[in-house]
Amino acid sequence: MEGRRRVTVATSLSGTRFERTLLSRPEHPDDTTTRVTWLQGRALYCDLRQPAALPKIDAPALRALGVGDLLVLAEQDGFAGPLFDNGDHVEWGRTVALHPAGPTPDAGALNALDHGTLVEQGMFEDYIEHWRIAATSQDIDEYLLEDLDTGAPGVLVRVGGDFAFARGRTRVLDGPLLEQIRGAAGLRAVQELLDCEIALGVVRDEQWIITASSLPYRVGAHLNPVFGDRVGTRDHDLDGNPVVRNWQRLDPDSRRIP
Repeated sequence: MEGRRRVTVATSLSGTRFERTLLSRPEHPDDTTTRVTWLQGRALYCDLRQPAALPKIDAPALRALGVGDLLVLAEQDGFAGPLFDNGDHVEWGRTVALHPAGPTPDAGALNALDHGTLVEQGMFEDYIEHWRIAATSQDIDEYLLEDLDTGAPGVLVRVGGDFAFARGRTRVLDGPLLEQIRGAAGLRAVQELLDCEIALGVVRDEQWIITASSLPYRVGAHLNPVFGDRVGTRDHDLDGNPVVRNWQRLDPDSRRIP
């Protein structure tokens, strides 16, 4: 990494939509096709990762999905939470995650490759990622959330005309997602394992329109948050019925990891 400029959270990351152009790992072919978007606010971020060959699923709700479709959805990845600046590297805290965290922290050193690209080098795993700066804005809103009815965690980040939303499960997975799916008691239990969401979208004419989601039937839906002492978001339950989720706002520093 010699000759590349060290970047810091405060000066170079906040208010940016990044798109990954390369993942390089030893003994693996380079990945240049997985659709990965990382939206970074000031303190919070959201990240959605979808295989380019992800099959189209037309079912209108989780309860309409069979095990095969649910296994397809589990091929995605995504996470959201606070980003920590540790000086020589940054660490992505996982308040919400489609898959449980691995045995080591998600951490990497970031350096500028050129004026429009960052290079991330893993601190605890051997990998390199290239991130293209797709858009920037210092018009930022961000919220660390907790569902008032279920206690599930949430993250909402808006950067200019882009937004990202993450809704976590009501319980933490006690093992890898695929193992949990294969060991579930029945179809309904498998569907409930996928009852979480990482979504990306755009704000147009005051409408917050979802353009990509880990739950495909949510694409095109309007999140349309209502802000106040609490935050309300539009959603769908497992049967596809429209619902409004009510969230309390938390201090982003209240869930700092050690």
